[in-house]
Amino acid sequence: MGKDRLEAFTDGVMAIIVTILVLEIPEPDGTTFAALWPLRYKLMLYLLSFLTVAVYWNNHHHLFQITETVSGTVLWANNLFLLTISLMPIATAWAGTHIDYFAPEFTMGVIFLTVNISFFLLVRSLVSAHERDSAFTQFFGRGYFKPWFSMAMTLIGILLDFVWPPFVAIFAFANLVPWIIPDHRVDHYLKNNPS
Repeated sequence: MGKDRLEAFTDGVMAIIVTILVLEIPEPDGTTFAALWPLRYKLMLYLLSFLTVAVYWNNHHHLFQITETVSGTVLWANNLFLLTISLMPIATAWAGTHIDYFAPEFTMGVIFLTVNISFFLLVRSLVSAHERDSAFTQFFGRGYFKPWFSMAMTLIGILLDFVWPPFVAIFAFANLVPWIIPDHRVDHYLKNNPS
């Protein structure tokens, strides 16, 4: 199977997720800027979730720019990734309404962790689908630390939920740092090896 259908499906699902995220923010109850204050946590968690979807979309794009082979395992790993990331709107809405409570923040942390794990499994399935000497394996095989960092940061946030629930969101923001920093290896490779 070519990768175009998989990418188009992924783009469509992620666009829907972003739309649902913004629809979860209620209209301010009032006509002054003060009416925004009660929505501050929802807005912060909307930003967190939007950034997360954007970061994963960007990195998914980089993965598939140099993907040469899409196997059945890759298709299912991609579907698992989309399933986990599609749960973000409900987790964000619940945690944004109850920022200081254990269960909503814990649930959000677990969903963020499953997104990290599912993306890691997608990368591993793609590595398995490629030859050992392929560009994909060189870039995303051994030494690809971003998913491990994200899983560790999210897990720390979940554990600190027992101390103070907003730690989940703080560490979820922190786990995005290595993903936001551009990795130009794929761009340089594509520039030097046009198809």
